Amino acid sequence: MAQDELLFTFAIITDTHIRPPGSDQSSPFPVNDLANGRARYAAAAIARHQPAFTIHLGDMVHPLPHLPTYGAAAEEALRIFAPLGENLHFVPGNHDIGDKPMAGSPAGPVSAETESLYGQFFGSSYYSFTHDDTRIIVINSSLAGSGSPLEAAQKRWLETELANEPGKRTLLFSHYPPFIDHPGEPLHYDNYEAASRAWLLDLVRRHEIEAVFSGHVHQFFFNRINATQLYCLPPTSFIRQDYSELYRVDPAPEFGRNDAGKFSYALVDVYRDGHKLRIIPTDGEGLDEGEALSAPDPVPARPGGVPLTVHMRQAWARSTDLPYNGPMEEFGRKRARDDYCLLRLWQMGISRVRVPLADLLDPDYGQRVHEFAASGIRFSFFTAGVPSAEQWQACLDNASFIDSVEFVSGTSDLSDIADDLAAFEGPGALPVHLGKFHSSAHEPASGSKFAHSVSPGFKWDDRENVAAALKRCDPKGTVKGAAFQINLDDDLAGSLAALDAWGAATGLHIAAIIKLAARNPAIANFDDEIIAARLEQALGALGSLQNVSLQVDTYADIDRGYHPRNGLIDRRSNLRLAGRRIAAFV
Repeated sequence: MAQDELLFTFAIITDTHIRPPGSDQSSPFPVNDLANGRARYAAAAIARHQPAFTIHLGDMVHPLPHLPTYGAAAEEALRIFAPLGENLHFVPGNHDIGDKPMAGSPAGPVSAETESLYGQFFGSSYYSFTHDDTRIIVINSSLAGSGSPLEAAQKRWLETELANEPGKRTLLFSHYPPFIDHPGEPLHYDNYEAASRAWLLDLVRRHEIEAVFSGHVHQFFFNRINATQLYCLPPTSFIRQDYSELYRVDPAPEFGRNDAGKFSYALVDVYRDGHKLRIIPTDGEGLDEGEALSAPDPVPARPGGVPLTVHMRQAWARSTDLPYNGPMEEFGRKRARDDYCLLRLWQMGISRVRVPLADLLDPDYGQRVHEFAASGIRFSFFTAGVPSAEQWQACLDNASFIDSVEFVSGTSDLSDIADDLAAFEGPGALPVHLGKFHSSAHEPASGSKFAHSVSPGFKWDDRENVAAALKRCDPKGTVKGAAFQINLDDDLAGSLAALDAWGAATGLHIAAIIKLAARNPAIANFDDEIIAARLEQALGALGSLQNVSLQVDTYADIDRGYHPRNGLIDRRSNLRLAGRRIAAFV
């Protein structure tokens, strides 16, 4: 995605679920009583950015159109959104205009009557406008699959709108996402039914729509159709607790509904070529009526993002079958992924990750590798030994988003991979790095004291063996770098300086793996202050290093098993202290 010339920035807010003054009985969940204050906070925060315009992706209000409190809630919503001015545009949500027709839906479907009521407060339910030669299209996704004259009219309008100006840059806004996990998924509460989904995605492909923005699910998802980016954006109000099943940890308050780290609004920077989505956390903050937003603390900018590669140890791409459990899915299963792990990378300005080469070759993970790459993420892959010809060809086929491929040895003298390395046909355009499975068996013996442990990267004491081995078994100069580990109790600044000097002497690039785990696999490191301070120190040292790049082990918490430690995000994929400090500079 090129970001050469910024044309304009617009804002997105979604799923505010505002209730009438004094509240009502349209929700049994206590967190819904906070929705109005949270929407007020988000509206004030957006107004401070002075966007070119703002899109509300739907569910402005919580009471459904058939409830007597709908009108009062809509009027309250318009009062809360007043700071956003006349350049606020609405997308009808199912709470605003009625559910899509589906057996088992918990509320009444859209109808001519609910569309008319919606129009009294929020205007047309589908329309378009142009800003700086970018076409904005809003559709009423509750009509999808209804078979009604309203749906037929909207279809004719959209097909005509796209055909009238073929090739025009277009962004599409729909409350319901077309799908959340994959285009062929079965019908459920959170997607389009099959026929209307196929129709919409065909239009997306044929007219090369740049992006589709959706809300409704109260969860972040990222998908692609050809070159089109599809985003589901987080809410300001509450988190859908059915999706808390994605996280292998105790749920956030109210059974996952009040997961404060996930509330946000969005800014979209539109460039001459491409766009950038920025998710701005609100952390569930609220404002009382008449209360002003406090001034933000100024933070320095870090141009170009944060130069870290993070180790993605936790499963980062596999989908999960959620339990069938009403009110949303009482009669069928829904499959979803935790895409917050991608969102947090964007928020922290981290564009490099380290994963096993097996992920690229796995059908599920491989697809997500390409989708992450399309969003600007680059990969460092590692594999035990020297890859096979087939594995290496897969790397060459995807060289455009690969930083390096690490061949991992079990010894510091490379004796286990020496023959394969010498016979290796050549790296092509890809940098080859060396790594090591450093085992507790390599540590000096001390009586019967022993703890099973394996960690990535050479130790400092391995360096002479590595240099000698490369002279012996890599006459073609295939290897361009090596990974070394820096332990939690090592002198960080001294270690980085020594590795930098050794890299200069050998001509090797050094990947310095900053370990957040204790050496002892039975001792946890859950000290967020120590972790944040260590990473800040490492980033501060980078300016004086010529031959070293930084890797962080680990991205997401390992809160059980061996070497428990906190990372940059927790097991609910919310930012930890270190992650928040890094994100503050982006």
